[in-house]
Amino acid sequence: MDVTSVWLVLSVVAVAAGVFYLYSLILRHLAKTTVRNKVVLITDSLSTLGNECAQLFHTGGARLILCGSNWEKLETLAERLMTESDPALTFPPKLVELDFSNMESVPDVISEILECYGCLDVLIFNSSMKVKAPVQCLSLEMDRIVMDVNYFGPITLVKGKTTRKYGLDTSNRYTDTLL
Repeated sequence: MDVTSVWLVLSVVAVAAGVFYLYSLILRHLAKTTVRNKVVLITDSLSTLGNECAQLFHTGGARLILCGSNWEKLETLAERLMTESDPALTFPPKLVELDFSNMESVPDVISEILECYGCLDVLIFNSSMKVKAPVQCLSLEMDRIVMDVNYFGPITLVKGKTTRKYGLDTSNRYTDTLL
């Protein structure tokens, strides 16, 4: 093998490595910007999964609305997110106290959520209630609470015109409207 062939092989390897590096750099940049400026609501952001989602979306530059049933813990979570991130690249999270077991408060919560940014781009329903007991041992009131937390609360939130997505209007045509 002569010197020209060696240089040609080295050039091809260097160009391929450069292209691969640029490709991975672009993918990392796109991964960070896919949620930038998106309005994201996370119910029960105080749970482990909610904390992790909040961390990921916050570092990606999303406008977070964190919901939970304990105001002090929500404030602690928001402070932690702000101290662990660059304030020039992130937005301070908005906090909303939300408890789906109290369905009378959900309309007020919807109004409070809409006051934050006017709409939502991403909804993460992380709240749920599990009861480990035989069905015959549960009271009807407990059944209502489980249904409120797991079904009626989230569906009321969605129907509260909080999302900016494609939906059906009354004429059954797809439109880009608030649901």
